[in-house]
Parts: sequence; structure tokens; C-alpha cells
Amino acid sequence: MKLNILLSIALGLVLCIGVAGQAPLRVGDTVEYRCNCFGQEWVTAKVAAVNGGSVRVRYGNMRNQVVDLPATSDLIRRQAAAPSQAEIQRLNQFERDADPYFQSVVKMANAYDDRYLGGGIQGTPAEWQKILDDLAALDNLCRTRYPGITDHTAVTLRDGDIRYRFATWCDLAAKRVEVEKKARTEFAKGQVTLTTTKDNLNFAFDHQKNRVPDETQQLMYDRAKWEQEMTAKLKPRFAQYNVEMPADFFREVEKRADDLKALIERTAPTRAWEQPPFHDAAVEAFIRAKYAAEYKGAQILKAGLDYNTWVERKGLSYLGSDSTFRYYKVEYNYYKRGWVLMKTPNRPFCQASEWIVGKGGKGMVVVTLGGSGIFVRCP
Repeated sequence: MKLNILLSIALGLVLCIGVAGQAPLRVGDTVEYRCNCFGQEWVTAKVAAVNGGSVRVRYGNMRNQVVDLPATSDLIRRQAAAPSQAEIQRLNQFERDADPYFQSVVKMANAYDDRYLGGGIQGTPAEWQKILDDLAALDNLCRTRYPGITDHTAVTLRDGDIRYRFATWCDLAAKRVEVEKKARTEFAKGQVTLTTTKDNLNFAFDHQKNRVPDETQQLMYDRAKWEQEMTAKLKPRFAQYNVEMPADFFREVEKRADDLKALIERTAPTRAWEQPPFHDAAVEAFIRAKYAAEYKGAQILKAGLDYNTWVERKGLSYLGSDSTFRYYKVEYNYYKRGWVLMKTPNRPFCQASEWIVGKGGKGMVVVTLGGSGIFVRCP
């Protein structure tokens, strides 16, 4: 019982200690409150009431500008002592001396710490060299003339803004080599994109029957080969920016591909092959041979056509023009469209694949052949 009483007394003492282990807060004390006013920032406030382990803080003149917090909350802190005039003058002089390097600091800010806004990098070799030269000069300034420089204590330091954070400037400058390398990598990632892969994934997710492009199928079901081919294609592009290709560069699209694969595994067994209504033995034999050549090892299980007769399409080819007319040659072509049901190696389901065959003066030609498929259960 005595032990419990002692623990309760000790706990009560802890609750009364106040901010950061300092003396208890009292009504009327001036503190700083981390207000979500113009983005999170520290503002001057007054302790309006103290109730056990809680304090009421007023941070403005409006009725709703008051908040109740635990006395130990990290959203309140003792107001820092006002800087001396000599300190302010030193900080202001540092800002003037370091100003020529400030834009380079801004460009590296986000690479140094993603809490800070940065950017504006164009990525030219001359620019990267200037950034390193500026930061080297800033590092020398910090070490020789302003050792121990602090963030500006007479201004409000806004979240995300590296301005006035002079201690951070100096630390960034000291770490300039590793920071510049990280910034180069991030810049390269913005230039070397996986736009086609992302577009293909979006198409598959958005399609009513989740029609999956061939490239996406390879990403889903033959990933090692996809990674090998994409790495061979993209690694030289990263080398153009003097950085290594990041090991996690494919992480985002591979995660989406995994999600799509799970979706296909749920939905494909619920879909059946929809047999097109028409047949044309010559066209089907032609298209089966083309699929066999394009999709190695594929089994063409069924085929059919959407059109019973050849559909006429009128095409125009530009010949030339004069001051009055443009002249075109009118060409007539005929098309038939259809589908095949095929089973390809290393795919867990069959898929319906669309094709279009054209007929002209030289016989039948392939207009489109597969490129994507709708996964269905095999018959």
C-alpha cells in the first residue's frame, strides 16, 4: 500500500513538472505553441489555466484560439530567451555572407531532408558543378568564420522552409558530396520514367474485363525476364546522369503488378470464352499461323470472327497540292476482325486475344495481332 502511495506521489510530481522536464507551468507564463495556422509553426502563446497535468494555452485574441494540452505535450515549449543584439548581428551577417550560395542550398534541401521544400534543378553538368562549388565555399565559411552558427533565433522558422535555418545550411554543406549524389539520383528518376509500364497497368485496372497488355503480363508472370530487359534498357540512361540505377526503381510498378495479378486470380475463373458468331476458314488459318509465330508455344484453342463479310474501309493518301486544292488518292481496303482463345506458356489462365486482318491487292495482311488479352477460364 505504501509503495502504491509513493508511486502515485511520484507520478503526480512528473505530471506537474511541465514542459521538457522544466519547472511547472503557471498561469500567465509565456510559451510557444506549435499551431496549425499557416502550416505548422511555433507561435507565442500564454498559459490561461493549469489543471493537474493539463494546461490551457491561448495563442491569439479570437475566441477559438485556445487549446487544452497535457503539460508534457511536445506541442508546447518554453519561450526561448530573446537573443542578444550581438547574436542577431552575427546571424544577419552570416545571412549576407552566405546569400550567394542560398539557391544551391535550396536546390539540395529536399535531398538533404525530405521535410524541406527544394528543387528547381535543370540538371546540366555546369549546374551540378556550381552547386558543389557553392556548397564547398559555404562549408568553408561555416567552419572558418561562423563555427557553431545556429538557426536564426529572431524570426519564425516555418515548416518545409530551409530559409533562416543556418545550422542546417552548414550541415548540408559539410555533407554536400552525399547529398548531391542523392539529388542526382532523384533527378534522374524524374527523367528516366516507366510511363509505358504505368499506362499499361492503368489500362488493365480500368478496363471493364481487365484486359492486360503483353508487357504487363510479362511483368506479372515472367518478372525476372522483364527486369532483365528493362534494366538493360534503362541502366545506360541513368549512367548519363552519372548515377547508378536505384535498386528499388521498379518497386512501385511491381507492387501494382502484384495487385493486378491478385485481381486476375479472383476474376478470371468467373469469365468464360465468348465465341464470336462467324467463321472464315481461310482467315482463321491465316491468323492461327501468325499467332503461332508471334507467341511461341501458344496453343490456339478456338477462333471466330465478328464480321461475316469483309468490311470496307476507305483510306486517303496525300499526293500533293496547288494554290487551290490538295490532292489525295482514294484507297479501298477490307477488314475482318475476330478473336482467338489461346493458352500461352507460364500463364495460369487462357486468354481471349483480338486481331484484325486486312485484304488488299496483295492478299491478306495483319493489321493488329494480340498485344493484350482478357484472362478467362480454360474450357
